[in-house]
Amino acid sequence: MENKAVRIIQPKVELNNLNITQGLNKKKVCAYVRVSTDNVEQKTSYEAQKDEYIERITKNDQWEFSGIFADEGISGTSTKNRKQFNLMIASAKRKEIDIILTKSISRFARNTVDALNHIRELRKINVEVIFEKENISSLDPKVDFLLTIMSSIAQEEARNTSENVKWNVQRRFRQGIPIVNTSRFLGYTKDKKGGNLVIVPEEAEIVKLIFKLYVSGLGPSKIVKHLMDIGAKTGAGKKLWRTSSITSILKNEKYMGDMLQQKTVSIDYLNHTRVKNKNHAPTYYIENSHEAIIDRETFLLAQRIRKDRAKTKVGKNKNLSKYNQKYPLSSMIICSQCGRTLKRRYWNYGKPSQRVMQQCGSYINGKDKCTAKASYQEIIEGATLQVLNEVFLNEIDIIETINSAIKKVITVHDVQIQIDKLNVDKAELENNLSTLVDTKVKSPGIPDSIFNVKYGEYMNKIRDLTHSIKQLEVEQSRMYDTTQRIDKIKEFTRQKQGTTTKLDDSLKSFVFKMISVSPSEMVYCIAGTKNYSDAEFSERRKEFLTIEPIAIGTYYCEKYDKKMNYKVVVI
Repeated sequence: MENKAVRIIQPKVELNNLNITQGLNKKKVCAYVRVSTDNVEQKTSYEAQKDEYIERITKNDQWEFSGIFADEGISGTSTKNRKQFNLMIASAKRKEIDIILTKSISRFARNTVDALNHIRELRKINVEVIFEKENISSLDPKVDFLLTIMSSIAQEEARNTSENVKWNVQRRFRQGIPIVNTSRFLGYTKDKKGGNLVIVPEEAEIVKLIFKLYVSGLGPSKIVKHLMDIGAKTGAGKKLWRTSSITSILKNEKYMGDMLQQKTVSIDYLNHTRVKNKNHAPTYYIENSHEAIIDRETFLLAQRIRKDRAKTKVGKNKNLSKYNQKYPLSSMIICSQCGRTLKRRYWNYGKPSQRVMQQCGSYINGKDKCTAKASYQEIIEGATLQVLNEVFLNEIDIIETINSAIKKVITVHDVQIQIDKLNVDKAELENNLSTLVDTKVKSPGIPDSIFNVKYGEYMNKIRDLTHSIKQLEVEQSRMYDTTQRIDKIKEFTRQKQGTTTKLDDSLKSFVFKMISVSPSEMVYCIAGTKNYSDAEFSERRKEFLTIEPIAIGTYYCEKYDKKMNYKVVVI
């Protein structure tokens, strides 16, 4: 066979007016600038970047200036709330931008997914992003791998920064150093040196008036009306008051000189979502943190009144019970059969045989829902007084017994030492990871297989350490709560000094709940190392009934000639 001849036919180039115009067009160039904070140094950097880009783009004969898109004081971990960034992307889609200049990948985005999605989206419409620090162009598909690595590192830095900030904040909390925003805080401001709370006298008078009106019987809505009538101003300096503001003031422990820190937490370092701290992280309660505006007795009285007027929801399926908590046992007793709260009821009201009973809420709604029998209120109160006197006031070794039941095997101090050590190990791994990536960037010849194995090894160890640190922090919080509970029991026994003949709210400081097994059997539950919600306690009631008791006894009521057996357990 003769040799084949191959002739290459080049495409015809049509020099029409459109192509000539395109060749003469300048590239439309913009710049994206961002700084994460609004302090003076970052503000200067922000202005300097803008000036530099404007000068550079306008001096380039091949470029046409298409503006500066600048987000100031906004975090880079998500592009969702960066208005200028989103405007720039929209302009690029309208063919108003050909090239985007930005200082670095971390300035463009610290979220790997956002960064790659936008880069690929812009690449499809032939818009180039130039990252100056890394000397990378987004139009080269070969840089996708490097972009992924470097964006991941930038995202990891953001996560590390978030964790470091959390650690620093929690360290300050543990040391009792307040972190409070006083911009709208009625009654207090901060001193200039230590950031401690300082009373604002004229505002403090309004706070005192609110508590005075409340404990005298006025509700939040009437207090609002009175404050608006006299022209009092809110913490924000407004004359418009809302009932929610009054409620918030009434339950704010800072007004009696205490401080609960970390009431809310950020659960996502990328989108900065903040939620109420419901067992997400430790909370820190500081007693006598600062000068009080309201004396402790008045504040606690206001809390009792507030609870008396509150609604309490336990369980599901129409399990909403309204009751007045003026009785020490209100909301404390649950039914062992169905988990519902027992309610105080009168039997044979107005008759000689009248008596007060505690009956399951489900039974009240219908015997088909629960068959638990009602218990005599007087017998429950008598048994509870006997438990207080015989177990807590006359039992010399009760604290040691409770400690033994809780089985404390690690102290709060020991946990903190472990947390600090793990944080050091984690910081070393993160430094090694950063060094590895720097080496890969400087020496591209290193095989990807070797790099990926080492990179994955470091990341896995960092994740494991982060998980261990979080678990220890939860343990630390539990041990702190346990110590507080033990202190409350000690304080109770110290104050009573002997025997007590009357039930009061001090019972609730350490007896978390009571489980009514039958009219002749009650289980008293002392909270140990865990904080239980009402729903969780109800779900686990059967489990709590099987716990070995730290005390047992029998109470006899002569009036009704009936007995009640009881036991005390630590849950």
